[in-house]
Amino acid sequence: GGSFLEGIDQFEQSFIVGQYECDCNGRMKAGALLSQTQAISTNHCNAIGWTIELYRRTHTVFLLAKTSLEVYGEIRVGDHIRMVTHPSRPNRAIYNRYTSFYNEQGEEVAAQDSKWVMVDTETHKLLREPPAEMEVPFHLDATKEHDFSIPKVRDVQQTATERVTYSRTDDNGHLNNTHYADIILDNLPFSATVDRRMKKLVINYHNEAKMGEELAVFTKEFEEEQQLKYYVSGKLPSGKTCFESLAVFE
Repeated sequence: GGSFLEGIDQFEQSFIVGQYECDCNGRMKAGALLSQTQAISTNHCNAIGWTIELYRRTHTVFLLAKTSLEVYGEIRVGDHIRMVTHPSRPNRAIYNRYTSFYNEQGEEVAAQDSKWVMVDTETHKLLREPPAEMEVPFHLDATKEHDFSIPKVRDVQQTATERVTYSRTDDNGHLNNTHYADIILDNLPFSATVDRRMKKLVINYHNEAKMGEELAVFTKEFEEEQQLKYYVSGKLPSGKTCFESLAVFE
């Protein structure tokens, strides 16, 4: 369940890590962490009256522009995790939301920072101001922010294609933002994903991928500051870039 704390600027919810959310090492997968932040964000918005009916009536939608997930500790099957989410007021049409994951000892084991934009579903234009009946209740500025930078890399090779299948899409028929994490990590060698621990994942969402489309996936491995890093991007059939990402392993 969710609970209001300090009204609108903070919301929290707890969950127990399920087997289905974990990988072969029993660690919670990046995509599962992002699914939990997606759920708490939706529940928080519903709690303040920003429901799917309101979005439909005002023909608006929130689209995720960028996300950064940082993992600080172990999150394993059966763990009791408390999530605390902090939305902040819009800054030039960008809405920030910071969500922290705490274990039973009260240690922050992961955090997700995200940047959202509001779009008019009829004109597909960015809305600098929300519609009149969507008064933005968040009034705090973002206090913590992640580094969202993704390095420019050369000689990126296409390594795979990924199809936007039925089970990967959300209620608007687009590739769900949490599935990008699975696609990115599925296209990396096991020597990174299985043998090491992921410390950070940054995803930059450029253009939406629709159900049935094929994505060309490009990857490049590099080392920096004694860390193993991967650049992964996806291209749409139109030639446009769908996403770019950076995955960092210890």
